[in-house]
Parts: sequence; structure tokens; C-alpha cells
Amino acid sequence: MNQNTCWVVYNDSRKNMSAAEKYGQLKDVFSSVGRVYNGDKLIEHARRVLQNWQPGDYLLLVGDPTLCGICMAVALEYEEEINVLRWDRSNFDYTPLKLNFSFVENTPL
Repeated sequence: MNQNTCWVVYNDSRKNMSAAEKYGQLKDVFSSVGRVYNGDKLIEHARRVLQNWQPGDYLLLVGDPTLCGICMAVALEYEEEINVLRWDRSNFDYTPLKLNFSFVENTPL
């Protein structure tokens, strides 16, 4: 059984994200933000939820791009290499992607 967590940035109950469960237990970062426009409160909430981030966890970047950016930045406070899941429309499945944000000098694409 996979002991990792798959952190769902924004859980939209209208979407089926069960395909991501093979990467870890799904846990929501944001389930409702309503009309919260205070960036400090959003960052504080993400830090509180993601404080249990562990190496090997995944970030499922769904929902508001601002919330995705906040969660990515907070996850990078814990690890400089994080795993994200990308939706593959042709295969109807998530594809894992490892992003290493450690400093690398002049690395070509």
C-alpha cells in the first residue's frame, strides 16, 4: 500500500480524481475559499495543511492557478524537489513529473 500523500490543491467534487489515488492518499489543501482575497490568509492556510509534507508526496495541481502557485511555493519550503501530477488527456490518467528546483547553472532545455 502506498504510504505517500497526494495533496489536492482544490477539491472540486464535480471531478473524479480517483486515478490519482495510486500515488497516495488524497488530501485536500483547499476545499473552499469562497471570497477570500487575503493572500496572507491563503498562504497561512496552505502552510498549516502542508506542514505534513513528506518526501515522495505528490501535488495535484487542480483549480485556481493562484492556489496552485501558493501550494507549489509552500511545498518548496519543505523540499527542493517535488512531485506533481499532470493530467494526460489522451490516456485519461495522471502522469507523474518530478520537479527539481535546486540551483543548476545554465542547464539547457
